[in-house]
Formats: sequence, structure tokens, C-alpha cells
Amino acid sequence: MSAPAPAHSPRREQTYVIYTGAPAFSDYGHTCCECGKTYATSSNLSRHKQTHRSIDSQGAKKCPTCGKAYVSMPALAMHVLTHQLSHKCHVCGKTFSRPWLLQGHLRSHTGEKPYGCAHCGKSFADRSNLRAHVQTHSSMKTFVCRHCNKSFALKSYLNKHCESSCTRR
Repeated sequence: MSAPAPAHSPRREQTYVIYTGAPAFSDYGHTCCECGKTYATSSNLSRHKQTHRSIDSQGAKKCPTCGKAYVSMPALAMHVLTHQLSHKCHVCGKTFSRPWLLQGHLRSHTGEKPYGCAHCGKSFADRSNLRAHVQTHSSMKTFVCRHCNKSFALKSYLNKHCESSCTRR
């Protein structure tokens, strides 16, 4: 995937569109057999697979502050930082562990959505939400509802469908 390219919008000074080839993420040859997420490298897939390990396993580590268990050290390290909330929103007072988390939160107050889909133009405040959305344009919709046979590109979208909108349950 190439870097975000600037594009202009009448509502705001600058927006970013992430351009991808079609079908979405077709170049990613490393797929998680547990959830279907795809990765460009085997090392990224290996790191992701740790999230599926049981927290009861010997490799699980606990946060010294709250006791929450994690199956990977990087995940634990990121969690530990959540106890140090030094970045405060000047609008609502909510605090964050990272400046970019605060920056993303501020968009909830401004309504700014700088990440646009190259396929349909729908905009998002968060780049990760755009990445998930782009997969909906993929012709590879391998997750199928067992009740109504509707198919989805992401397992999370199938789960959401089954929990809230499938009418044939």
C-alpha cells in the first residue's frame, strides 16, 4: 500500500486518500487462519497470532498495576502505558496515553474525517477504520452468515451482522 496522498476538499484544507489496488489487500499473502486478517509479511502474521493465544498459557504476563493478562510482551508494554494518561483533551477533559490518540479523539469533536476511500469516497476520522472499510470493496468475501448466506470481507463485519442485523436468526 502506498503512502497517503493529499487531496483537496471544500470542507477542510486537506484530506488524505489511501490508494490501493483492487481487490483490496490482494497482495497480502499471509492470512490468519483464526480470524482471516491478512498481513504483508510472515513476521507481522506471527506477531498477530500471539493475540489468539490463551491468557492461561505459561507465556501470559500480568500488568503490575491492574493485573490484566497479556499473551505478548509488546501488548503488555502498550497496556502499561495506558496507566500514564498525560495527554488531556481541552474540550472534554478525557485523557490519553499517547499524543496521536488525543489527536484522533479531537476529531470526534470537530467532525474531521481526513481519510477517504479511493473506491467510493466515504470518509473516516481514523485510518484503521478506512483500512477495514476498503476491504468491503474486495471481491473476496469469505465470511458467510449461516442464517441468510450474506457474505462479508471481514469476520468482524459478519459478527456485527449476526449480532444486530440478520433478520433470519
